[in-house]
Amino acid sequence: MIQSRRLAAAVLAGLIGLLVPVRPGAAPQEDLDAFLLRIQDALQAVDSAAYRALILAPDEARAQEMAAQAFVPGATRVTVKERDREHLTGSLPGEGYQLMLETFIQRGRRAHVATWRVDVRLARLGGADPAARAWRIVEQAPLSALHGLYWLEINPAKQYAVRDLVVTSVDLRLHVPSGDAFVAQMEEGVTALVVLGRGEMRFTPPDEAERSQLKLFSGAEAIVAPFDAAYLRLNPGDPQARVAPPSFVEKPVNPRALKRAQDVFAQHVRQSYSLSLSDLTAETWSLAPAGGDAIAEIHTRKLGTLTYARSLNESEDISLFDRATRRNLSVYTSAEKLKTRGRFYNEDELNDYDVLDYYIDVTFTPLREWIEGRAVLRVRVRDVALTSLTLHLDEDLVVRSVSAAGLGRLMHLRVLGQSNLIVNLPTIVERGDELELTVAYGGRLRPQTLDREAMQLGQEPQQQAMMELSIPLEMLWIYSNRTHWYPRSVVNDYATSTLRITVPAEYECIATGLQAVGSPITAPARVPGGGASRVFVFVAGQPVRYLGVIVSKFQSVERMTLDLDSDAEAAPEGDTRGYSTVDFSIRTHPRQKSKGRGLRDSTADIVRFYASVLGDAPYPAFTLALTDSLLPGGHSPAYFAVLNQPLPTTPYRWQNDPVSFDNFPTFYLAHEIAHQWWGQAVGWENYHEQWLSEGVSQYFAALYAQHALGDSAFTNIVRQMRRWSLRYTDQGPVYLGYRVGHVKGDSRIFRAVIYNKAALVLHMLRRLVGDERFFAGFRRFYRQYRFRKAGTDDLRRVMEQESGMSLERFFERWIYGARIPTIRFSSQADNASDPVAHGLFVALKFEQLGEVFDVPVTVTFVYASGARRSIVVSLTDRITTRTVPIEDKLVSVEVNDDQAALAEIIR
Repeated sequence: MIQSRRLAAAVLAGLIGLLVPVRPGAAPQEDLDAFLLRIQDALQAVDSAAYRALILAPDEARAQEMAAQAFVPGATRVTVKERDREHLTGSLPGEGYQLMLETFIQRGRRAHVATWRVDVRLARLGGADPAARAWRIVEQAPLSALHGLYWLEINPAKQYAVRDLVVTSVDLRLHVPSGDAFVAQMEEGVTALVVLGRGEMRFTPPDEAERSQLKLFSGAEAIVAPFDAAYLRLNPGDPQARVAPPSFVEKPVNPRALKRAQDVFAQHVRQSYSLSLSDLTAETWSLAPAGGDAIAEIHTRKLGTLTYARSLNESEDISLFDRATRRNLSVYTSAEKLKTRGRFYNEDELNDYDVLDYYIDVTFTPLREWIEGRAVLRVRVRDVALTSLTLHLDEDLVVRSVSAAGLGRLMHLRVLGQSNLIVNLPTIVERGDELELTVAYGGRLRPQTLDREAMQLGQEPQQQAMMELSIPLEMLWIYSNRTHWYPRSVVNDYATSTLRITVPAEYECIATGLQAVGSPITAPARVPGGGASRVFVFVAGQPVRYLGVIVSKFQSVERMTLDLDSDAEAAPEGDTRGYSTVDFSIRTHPRQKSKGRGLRDSTADIVRFYASVLGDAPYPAFTLALTDSLLPGGHSPAYFAVLNQPLPTTPYRWQNDPVSFDNFPTFYLAHEIAHQWWGQAVGWENYHEQWLSEGVSQYFAALYAQHALGDSAFTNIVRQMRRWSLRYTDQGPVYLGYRVGHVKGDSRIFRAVIYNKAALVLHMLRRLVGDERFFAGFRRFYRQYRFRKAGTDDLRRVMEQESGMSLERFFERWIYGARIPTIRFSSQADNASDPVAHGLFVALKFEQLGEVFDVPVTVTFVYASGARRSIVVSLTDRITTRTVPIEDKLVSVEVNDDQAALAEIIR
């Protein structure tokens, strides 16, 4: 909830504990930690003379500048912490340092944090012991300061009676006929409000898809819920516009009501607008919300605590969150913002910088789940002027230091409860300028699970015993897009990369990039008694959306070069080119070696097939990793894919899942490989467009089934996709992305809609525009958006260019809407013993009841001879008629027998 621009003066929170070395026989000298305490005491006492005494030949102008920042009359607490230390140029080791100091200065309930650069040297001071030396400041410079920190608490001396209290924000209305209120204030006014009393919450989003999600949650398309307490965070300048009427009447404080208000306040104050100030202070310090922003924590009686948020800095500025299940119930763009931005957006537009390249040097200690890393990011500024930037790094990882080439050590701040790392720049960096940031970090971080591991499972009671007898699984650690294991952009940002990965010698690793020649190398133990290690290097010369790595005990099964049916050399000038050959390898857990050998030919055939359809391969290498598991699962970062292989002893069954195709065992593999093109080479511009990864990969896997097994297998897959799509299509449109099924916590819904329904939509598009134009369109789409992000509207425009058809209604109905068409069908045939001789016909009529869709429907004519003839009729109007000549004596007319149309047919 905290904008990086509002934290332009963010400060360092990395901690390096270096001690000043003391040489044997050296003259007595002051301890550096004691010297820092003297600085702290001088600031605490607002004693400028004491501070000036610590400066060697003070520069008056610089001393006055420091004093203006450092000395706060009436300061109630001062904390000085050393954040970084470097040997000072021109001094002997241990006798001079450049220090990065962070100060926390509190005055009552207000505070600020400042960062200084201070150069110190040991100086001879004379006196009783002429040889004695003490630390003195020889240079000092203020770097930045963060003001406007407040220690908030409920005012215990004031309680207000409220009558007909109305609190409003966009699409939200809280009404309390009678109750009590307590406030927490900043100097500018009230910023937090706790309301106790029986009230009513009304949340009424205008968007149909959002209303459908609320109905799944609460049974109604709007939330109208009684509540008995609410916590509000507002900008101090906003309450007059949001709270009406301002009829607060002060009353004697009721201790029980005060205690309850304090409990509500304590429960929520740390959840928004609060900073992690590490060891500077134990209290929770907050910033004020930006103008127009607001948070409401509403304690409803039946629906639990619901969190409403308005955040103008977000592309979708309205949200409703369920605290109990930690699920987003509603997320959308306000009507006000839609007027200025429009319906579509690219998440890259949220970011004020672009990462061009990552260099990650990381050491994994797998059994401890420990990471020590150093990341170098080459960044280009996109904003007009940049004074700070935000990176993502998991909150469990400690930042040791942040620096930039030419700028030195930088300040950073961690936001409480978030994986945000906000880095402040000491000078303005302009659009087009490049920075090289270096972040040292480390800590314990749990690995992620694979995609689709949470399949709906069935388990029989007697199988519980089998679990205890299961073969121990080979251990596996995967760090990829679900863990912020390296400092990265706040969005999945295309960049080249180099990974230098160190693991214990008994382990192997697979990672994003082409494994460098000569990698791995064995490194000796770093400490006596320690184990040797292996160093792997992977280079991604083509841009990738994110970096992934797997650490485990792998064995090599196959390595070969695949020659593709490719026209990569024909790519237009200036296009980022694909590849006509791919370095292909298979790595497996020991128990999966035979399975890996068995998948060699089919994996190679899948890669070749996709390259033949799309023209080339996006990356020069691909590794397939097969791993032991009790559950199926898969993940496909750029350059590799990992597939779980359930052991025979697994007690689980997962056949009742939308993406389980028993008649085509390699479907899962084909889907994961397709992600190298869809999801990796072509990304999706925001979460709404996830179907361009999962749905397109699902359809390409079906296309491969048609290629490898024929039309019958393909038809069976389409039928299964339709069955699951019909079952769950009312759960939300394809365009909702991950949020389909999110409210109910059922991942089958997500897979049924985002995987299967989206794939079926593509099949209908193919039948509507024809094979030639469909595949030409996808080849153009891949070429045009390779190593870029795309949206539904981009695909529509490309397909319109290829087909010459308007497809706006097609995508509007099938991707942005959740309904399916209802079609009444009838046929009437002129029958005779020799219909051909008589020139007889069958008349077909389709009538769409409700919204008009663009949908192709198969009609099959069954003749007395047993012959069957099928045609495809494209329905684009409310009523469509077709007259078809009869080729033989007609027995029946079947409609949608192949189930390729996602529609309800009434006869």
